[in-house]
Amino acid sequence: MHAVVPIPLNSRYRHVKWTRSFFLIALAVFAIDFNQGVVNSVSTNFFREDLGVGGSQMGYFTAARELIGFLMFAVAAVTVSFSASKVAAVALLIAAVGYGSYGQVHSFNQLLLVAMVSSLGFHTWMQVYYVLGLSLADVGYEGRILGKLSSIGSIGTLLAMFMTFVIVGQVGMRNMFLVSGSIVILAGVGLFFVPKNPRLVRQRGFVFKRRYWLYYVLNFLDGCRAEIFMTFALFTLVDIYHVSVQSITLLLMTNAILMWFAAPRFGAWIDRIGERPVLTVAYSMSALVFLAFAFVPNVVVLVMMYAVYSVFGVAMIARNTYLKKIADPTDVSPSLAMGVSMMHVAAVIVPIAGSILWQFFGYQMSFLFGAAFIIISIGVTQLMRVRLPVPVALAQSIENG
Repeated sequence: MHAVVPIPLNSRYRHVKWTRSFFLIALAVFAIDFNQGVVNSVSTNFFREDLGVGGSQMGYFTAARELIGFLMFAVAAVTVSFSASKVAAVALLIAAVGYGSYGQVHSFNQLLLVAMVSSLGFHTWMQVYYVLGLSLADVGYEGRILGKLSSIGSIGTLLAMFMTFVIVGQVGMRNMFLVSGSIVILAGVGLFFVPKNPRLVRQRGFVFKRRYWLYYVLNFLDGCRAEIFMTFALFTLVDIYHVSVQSITLLLMTNAILMWFAAPRFGAWIDRIGERPVLTVAYSMSALVFLAFAFVPNVVVLVMMYAVYSVFGVAMIARNTYLKKIADPTDVSPSLAMGVSMMHVAAVIVPIAGSILWQFFGYQMSFLFGAAFIIISIGVTQLMRVRLPVPVALAQSIENG
């Protein structure tokens, strides 16, 4: 047997083939990330300035939205009889209706309702998207495929934010939601035409296995981290430092450019050196960002830290490439769904706890709360043990030469 062969970083695009399936999936990734670019650019200011949502309410809003994510294991069981591409198509159509309806909201209760609809579509898509993406990858190139798709999504995010920056003053925040939802509808329809993939074996409806415990725990901890940051980081910039919607959009545009550059490289690094070192670095940088939000009262520094967090957040695809390497083929989809549910166990509870900390102890305590989960994640990551597969093409070249 040969030792593991490092994969050169300059080969990161070699196994990214622009087939019809890859094109349609990439188009869907572009569209949903375009939508997220619009939503992320305007929603914080829309909630605060138009609907009058306060910091304490944001935790309850996030909990209601993420409650749907907790139910993903049930969604996986219900949809097991349908092809992944069809489930993804329907998910995008549901998400489009939900996000498009944000512009029709005039109260906090209405906001909770449309958030839950959009969440159902979005979280179902995220679960199935990784199944579709991983099915396109040759052995040892999973990180490259997911990295390339993430990079394409970043382009969609960048274009959405540029458009928002240019026209939001003319068309208004409410109409921006309608535009972004319409784009997602087109991508959802396109997924109905994804060809059947023989690599997509029939999945089990429900999987919860002890040998996947580390994947479940990491998803739970990542849910804690992600929900704290997603709920309070931009809101801190807007509510505490009074950052405008145009400035938020510029920040997110910068992030999209950095993520477009970083995503394929993180994918290549995952394939080359493995998930454990990549996640260790990513978590360490995330902890630094949370501590900065807690202790550095400088808006320029915090904006820079937000960008750092976004770039290293791309590395979290390593959780799913790790699962692909340790799981039975029939377990991948339901295990991804269970991972999403584990992530959202935290998502339902942690934002409310963060809101209580914000209300009684100040916003800084919310970020210290999140930093504690990241430190635990670093420790858990050290328990990862994955033998890197030798890609087929490289293995053949070794045998022949």
